[in-house]
Amino acid sequence: MKFGLEAISRAIAPQDYDYPHILIGGTNGKGHVSALIANAAYLSGHQTGLFTSPHLVDFCERMRVNGRILPKEQVSACGWQVLREFGGDADPAFTGTTLTYFECCLVMALRLFKQEHVDFGVFEVGLGGRLDATNALNPAMSVITSIGLDHQNYLGNTPEQIAHEKAGIMRAGCPVICGRTQRDTLRNEAEIHHCSSFDALGESFDWRDSGSQIELVTHGGVIPMPGAQNLAPFQRDNAAVAYFALLKASKIGLIKGDIRRVLSDLIMRTQWVGRMYCCSTDAAQRLGVRRVMLDGGHNIDGVRAFVHAVRDSRDNGLHALILNSCRDKSIEQMFVHYPEVFDPEQIFVVPCSKTPRMCDPLEYCERVGLSASQACRSFDEALEKASKIATSQGTVYISGSLYLIGEAIECLGETDALSSVLI
Repeated sequence: MKFGLEAISRAIAPQDYDYPHILIGGTNGKGHVSALIANAAYLSGHQTGLFTSPHLVDFCERMRVNGRILPKEQVSACGWQVLREFGGDADPAFTGTTLTYFECCLVMALRLFKQEHVDFGVFEVGLGGRLDATNALNPAMSVITSIGLDHQNYLGNTPEQIAHEKAGIMRAGCPVICGRTQRDTLRNEAEIHHCSSFDALGESFDWRDSGSQIELVTHGGVIPMPGAQNLAPFQRDNAAVAYFALLKASKIGLIKGDIRRVLSDLIMRTQWVGRMYCCSTDAAQRLGVRRVMLDGGHNIDGVRAFVHAVRDSRDNGLHALILNSCRDKSIEQMFVHYPEVFDPEQIFVVPCSKTPRMCDPLEYCERVGLSASQACRSFDEALEKASKIATSQGTVYISGSLYLIGEAIECLGETDALSSVLI
């Protein structure tokens, strides 16, 4: 990892992204918002590129066109060329500029989008904003979904410091749309950056439950959000931010077509596997449970939102939780929320081979005060134990890390769900 825009600015040029594009940052929710906006742009008639990170299983998830991942052969050919040019001086094609992994991913996305004749782009910020590689782009609109404590060793130890880093994606003369958190700080930042407008969830717009449906309420009127009734409250926040950003983008001419028609079924047509995702009926039936839910809440705010969603959706069935986190996360502060909805005997800590950063299950149990008997030796063991608790009337939840979600998707045979964010 290397913060700064010097190298990436040498590697890309304005003609590489000479189409309207939106930059989306935040602590949580930015992936879901990115998918909603990209799907809406495509359904409005745009050839749309979507760049997100990290990937859960397949590297190609990071670079989508019109919702779908591109062929592996095409992505691989592009990747090898980028490595030859920016991977070091071992190749005669080396340009003299060495890029990080994430910077190479961004260059690949821009080149692949050019190959696919993209005319609209949605780019999710990797980490922070001000010094993230995506900030070398020139967005026509900036969206900041939420501000919370995560990656403090890079972004700062207070929400205000983190908000300052996230606000680095704002642009003079361009609108910015924000979520509920740190609105005063972000408003001040928008003034400093001379943004054309500042709109925040809970001020300029919000969602409400009318009893029969969820609606987006703005100063300009009320817009139904079909499908939002099936979302957790934090996901409704994400959808409201995306909807308002799309209305603004349509108003200023970034997106063509009848945006209100697109919004009428956007939520139902958007599939984002990372948060409160319900796996297929086949996966649940193989385990003998009613539902299997995946949620990649990997910081304190994300876990808190997950717990609230579980509490809101609980019924008379039994539930079990499979989890783990990277050892460098605030494991103790995150775990304290899980017992609000799960008994300790319902929680199983599982190993994860996706990254060496993952906490050892026994170490995790010791850090949070769980019995060592709750540590599992494999994912299959954890699924078996959790399924016996949930039974046919209950739900198995899997949460705590996006790496873990990726491993769960493979173990459950759900990888097809990653091929497109558009249903």
